[in-house]
Amino acid sequence: MNCILIDDEPAAIDVLKFHLSSIPFVDLEKTFRDPLDALEYLQKHTVDVIFLDINMPKLSGISFPKFLQNPPLIIFTTAYSEYALESYELKAVDYLLKPIEFNRLLQAVMKAQQLLEKNSSIKTSSAEVSNDGGEQTIFIKSGSEFHQLYIQDINYVESDGNYVTFHTGKGPVLARYKLSEVLEILPKELFIRIHRSYVVALKHIETVKKYCVVIDAKEIPISSNYREEFLAMINEISKKGAAKSKDD
Repeated sequence: MNCILIDDEPAAIDVLKFHLSSIPFVDLEKTFRDPLDALEYLQKHTVDVIFLDINMPKLSGISFPKFLQNPPLIIFTTAYSEYALESYELKAVDYLLKPIEFNRLLQAVMKAQQLLEKNSSIKTSSAEVSNDGGEQTIFIKSGSEFHQLYIQDINYVESDGNYVTFHTGKGPVLARYKLSEVLEILPKELFIRIHRSYVVALKHIETVKKYCVVIDAKEIPISSNYREEFLAMINEISKKGAAKSKDD
């Protein structure tokens, strides 16, 4: 779950950053004290959730979503209870009153995660998986065209703002998806996310280094949020390989 945090109070930002760092599936990309800076960021980047203060100078949190064409999920964070009704009219996921306790924050995050999973299952209908002669393929919508890609040919997927690039042995294919949506349509046993911007194919990894993997001579970073899960999978694969060699 990719998210940003907008609050004009540094202390409030610090509290939420601390709590969110304990939730493994939450990736806090950036924090903003100025909502106008956040608006500029969202013109170029896609996030799943915004943690949004209400009483801010220049632009209130209630007005903020109205300036977004396709607003992400909103979780309001405020010291004022009188905006609760208006926030629900904006279809906010939740309304958290400061000081925010971890358990209450986790409850809101879980609600957002459930909504994202539901929405993802609907959106991925534009990417269809089929079998061609026993080889699994995937249809990716790119502009007005559909590209059929062999899953075995996908080296890695790279996210950049509102788009992802499928890097294949035959060249790149650019499409408008979130990386979380891509993960829904790729086989989980063949692909793994190692960074907020990268999903890699396990079979195409040439080298695993301390902070990156090498695929097709390109070094792809491993972020701290995904390193433990990735290395655990690599160790498990290594053990299975060693056991198989021993049996042979």
